[in-house]
Amino acid sequence: MRKTITILLAMAVTPTFAAEPTEKELYTKIVELMESTKMNMRMGLDVPAAEFKGDGDPDTIEIVMLDKKKDGPSRVSEDGEVIFLYKASDKKQQDLITEAFAIRARLRLAKAGA
Repeated sequence: MRKTITILLAMAVTPTFAAEPTEKELYTKIVELMESTKMNMRMGLDVPAAEFKGDGDPDTIEIVMLDKKKDGPSRVSEDGEVIFLYKASDKKQQDLITEAFAIRARLRLAKAGA
């Protein structure tokens, strides 16, 4: 599993931070977050996706199933707290979940180092 996560992390598009963590630090933080993060699924939105605000809980990732093409493509929010899915394949869903955890791990490591 470690090899799979490492490969997926290398492929994930994530923001660049001034002091990049080592691969081991990043992997350790991702595993920690995977063990402690709750995931909530939401079907559809009451507001346009661009206006959607997450629940504000840093221990939760929200997965929002989009039912309208106009709400945009499948993607992860900048802070890794919300994953928007629009007709996403299983592979795309896995890639976005990996990206969300990588973003969250990098942000937490950057905050701890600040």
